[in-house]
Amino acid sequence: RPLCEALPLCGSEPPPTRRRMEGDAIERGGGGGMLALARRTCGRLARPIREERQFAVGVAGFLLLCEALLCAAIIYKVPYTKIDWDAYMEQVATFLGGERDYAQIRGDTGPLVYPAGFLWAFSLLRWATGGGAVIAAQAAFAALYLATLAVVFGIYVAAGSAPVWTLGLLCLSKRYHSIFVLRLFNDGVAMFFAFASVLLAQKDRLHLATLALSAAVSVKMNALLMLPGLLLLLVKHRRLAGQLHAAFDFALLQALVALPFLAAFPASYFAKAFEFSRVFVHHWSVNFKFVPETVFVSAGFAKALLAAHLLLLFLFAHQRWCRDHGGVFRLIQKWLVTTATRDVLPLIGVTAEISKGQLVDQAQKVDPQFAADVLFGCNFVGIVCARSLHYQFYCWYFPTVPFLLFSTPPKASASSSSSSPPLSLVLLAAKLSLWAALEWCFNVFPSTSVSSAVLVATHLIITWLYFRSECPHGTTSGEGDAKTNRRKKRN
Repeated sequence: RPLCEALPLCGSEPPPTRRRMEGDAIERGGGGGMLALARRTCGRLARPIREERQFAVGVAGFLLLCEALLCAAIIYKVPYTKIDWDAYMEQVATFLGGERDYAQIRGDTGPLVYPAGFLWAFSLLRWATGGGAVIAAQAAFAALYLATLAVVFGIYVAAGSAPVWTLGLLCLSKRYHSIFVLRLFNDGVAMFFAFASVLLAQKDRLHLATLALSAAVSVKMNALLMLPGLLLLLVKHRRLAGQLHAAFDFALLQALVALPFLAAFPASYFAKAFEFSRVFVHHWSVNFKFVPETVFVSAGFAKALLAAHLLLLFLFAHQRWCRDHGGVFRLIQKWLVTTATRDVLPLIGVTAEISKGQLVDQAQKVDPQFAADVLFGCNFVGIVCARSLHYQFYCWYFPTVPFLLFSTPPKASASSSSSSPPLSLVLLAAKLSLWAALEWCFNVFPSTSVSSAVLVATHLIITWLYFRSECPHGTTSGEGDAKTNRRKKRN
């Protein structure tokens, strides 16, 4: 009888779980129970995603549903803005008509200045939209927006470091929506592949990440800003064969998409598709409108920004991304020793015993938070030092800003932030103000000296806060991870 009483009969109600008991308490509590539920939900939203992954996935799904409805409403209610779509279709029509000289492919806004992947992608869009119908194109770009947002959500969930509520910030930009749904810029296509590259890198699929980044570069070469970060991940997590394979496939994809043009007019292709010396019009600059035009177009200004870009990359790499190896130079030394002793000398039958401290442990899995930190960081540093940002360039980095601001605590307050709530609230308000300042700057049209100065100042402050924040470790601990152990045996 005691056994029968302890076990529920078939079809009978099982013992109440803690969650059901809490739910019953909420129902009995009425308004007080609803208040407790709201408090608990707010508490879950404030926790890092790694502590609430299932809840964060649910929030992301809900936001995607809301965004789908919002995109439909925007297409229905807000007039389409004619800027580049017609020019894209004219350039694609010239390409499909048989023209292979890049210098001769033009649209109503000027010559074609994007790599060949752009033509293939927009040829597909031309076919999918029945020859370039605007409404169909807006629907296609709405789908692209949702796909890109889903990939970015995946990056945040994989990293796990930002609070759950930051997912909502990714849906609150007026300019970001318009870039995709109302203006149909090719930047959205490029950034879908670029963010897919970040997500693949987080999953330790560095070869596929390389191919995705190459696809992004083939549409628009701004994706090259992430390349230094990807190279760092390859150095730290792949042996020489894997590094060379990735580099070869990156170049091979570029060659394949450009093959019709390289076979006919290679010089013309490289001159137009990768025109690094191109100078943008000062009038359309969002970030350096306060700089006199004579300075803006000067070679000296461009060289100064390039030097600043390289210096910032070195500082971040040395002090942040390579710190666990003793800095950039120490990592290079370790990489050379590792490559020589494990990949080169064995080819001629020479073996060398080197202590583990002198080698790069390339068998370690990629830390998802570290991968996002490096790739988002490289991208943002390049944007800070860009000579000209146009309005559509906002989609290059808007999805990364909440991560850079909220994923890691400042070094000085990392241990004391929890014990000082007022200070934490002030810092939170300051960071939200920075996020809002970026959005304001990109919604001032046309840009002014004030809005561009605010934008540059905001960029510099975010860069400083990001540089001073705690950096995640470059590898997972993973000693017992089966995949890591299998790779160690292979290598």
